[in-house]
Amino acid sequence: MSHPWKSGGEKRTITWAYEPTDEVTAYLKDMREAITYALQAAYILTFRNPDRRIPSPIDLRREIKEWFDSNHDYARHHVNPVCRTAVAMLRSYRKKHHGKLHIPDMKRLAMRIDAELFKLVDDKIRVTLQPNRYAWLPVNASNKHYREYGGGRPSELLITDHKVCLTFIVRDEKKTLGNQFIGSDLNFSTIDSTAATVHSTPTLENVITEPITKIVRIQNDFSRRRRHIQLHVRNPQKREQKLRETRGRQRNRVVDALHKLSTETVRANPDASHVFENLRGIRKSDKKMGRRFRTRLNRWPYRMYQSMVDYKSPNRTLYVNPRGTSSECPVCGGKLEHPTWDVSRCDTCGADYARNRLSSLEIVRRGLRLCGQPFAVSADASWKALKNEYLYTGTKPTVSGAGRTEPTNAPNVKGKHNNA
Repeated sequence: MSHPWKSGGEKRTITWAYEPTDEVTAYLKDMREAITYALQAAYILTFRNPDRRIPSPIDLRREIKEWFDSNHDYARHHVNPVCRTAVAMLRSYRKKHHGKLHIPDMKRLAMRIDAELFKLVDDKIRVTLQPNRYAWLPVNASNKHYREYGGGRPSELLITDHKVCLTFIVRDEKKTLGNQFIGSDLNFSTIDSTAATVHSTPTLENVITEPITKIVRIQNDFSRRRRHIQLHVRNPQKREQKLRETRGRQRNRVVDALHKLSTETVRANPDASHVFENLRGIRKSDKKMGRRFRTRLNRWPYRMYQSMVDYKSPNRTLYVNPRGTSSECPVCGGKLEHPTWDVSRCDTCGADYARNRLSSLEIVRRGLRLCGQPFAVSADASWKALKNEYLYTGTKPTVSGAGRTEPTNAPNVKGKHNNA
């Protein structure tokens, strides 16, 4: 049985403005008071823990439940979103301030409400304040997405003193697998993809390297701007404002570039199911990394690109286990060595492959196997025709004394996949 808070589908949110009633305003003020108290309690519990760990919402609920029930005459379930909001605010503050912890100010009138506490009734939202006592919120039924998402399950409601945000869990059962599979290996400066068609048996079609140097250039340019601001703007308030503006501009530029790239990819492959690595948690790796590598990893907008392709594509998107895609040869199953960063050497095959391209071959192979289409690369005629596209074309590296270097020039850069 899955956890009741687990969504089990894709989330879609619609937002509209409204005028709160006196009852809703009083409720929001009471919840702000409760969240402030929960923040203080969570802060104290954090410093009681030997490892300075922020308590979970469940631990915090045990701590403040008696206070909440005695001071607020609301349904008892309201304490759950109060605790989750307080814990989320503390975690966000610690992450933003590099490990430092302080009780943030709760200035806004805002409250997240669980699905158990509200219900859609005739294009209105009924919020349970107490048993048999409700607050009613209007629904903007003319919103262009309301009829589309309204068939899903309402999962969460966010109300402030001027807007309402309603989230639905939408299970898109219309999406099916395409007749083409494209496995993509997302890297810092390139997206390497292998395409395979599925008719009676899978067949490799082509391999593409798409440079994303524009995104890298945007990130580097704004990084230099922020460094310049930190060094030359002495006023703390002005410095923080300029840094915030710079971060916003960088995000807008990167999002725009990713939107264009993902749109071109989906339009060029209308009958394809895209296969990506499930990279959740990669930034929390315990492996020792250099400062430069860690910086590039934190900037890497891999998940944003995956989600854009996912919701723009008319076909299902698959996510496979990323473990071993760069260390296991998809041709013979042997262990790969990496004399340099962008080279995969297989002693069994006796060849040096372009590392990122070979990883994309393994990703599409895992996607095919996930759909019940096992694919033996070495025994397939299409592999023999495309083998040279995967070979490393740079200077042949030597194992002795060779350290890992970051990729410079992507091999055989081409255009996008197409079905022609």
